[in-house]
Amino acid sequence: MSANIIYRVDASAATFVKSYGSLPDELLREAKKIIGHLLLLDVTKAPAKLHLHNLQNRTAWSIENPKVKVKCYTVHITPDDNYKASFTLENGTAYMRYAGKHDSIDKNP
Repeated sequence: MSANIIYRVDASAATFVKSYGSLPDELLREAKKIIGHLLLLDVTKAPAKLHLHNLQNRTAWSIENPKVKVKCYTVHITPDDNYKASFTLENGTAYMRYAGKHDSIDKNP
């Protein structure tokens, strides 16, 4: 199993559920579609349209091992780059963290 491939997406975190539910109605379908594109994706070879990248100098506590910090990644939800979602990648699982306005996600992934 490659460390860079997403085999599973976990969108059950309360912070993600709340922030996803707060997105404008017209963005919910687009967000769901983009999150679906993450499955079986190699984060080092993501298509440019996703604008997927890890945030420099931003880490988060691991879901699987709370004593360790891991990289935070973001993916754009809208083509105009106004909205994005963040996640960590641990052992093939993308743990979704937040969805919202671009600047908000960059400041608090």
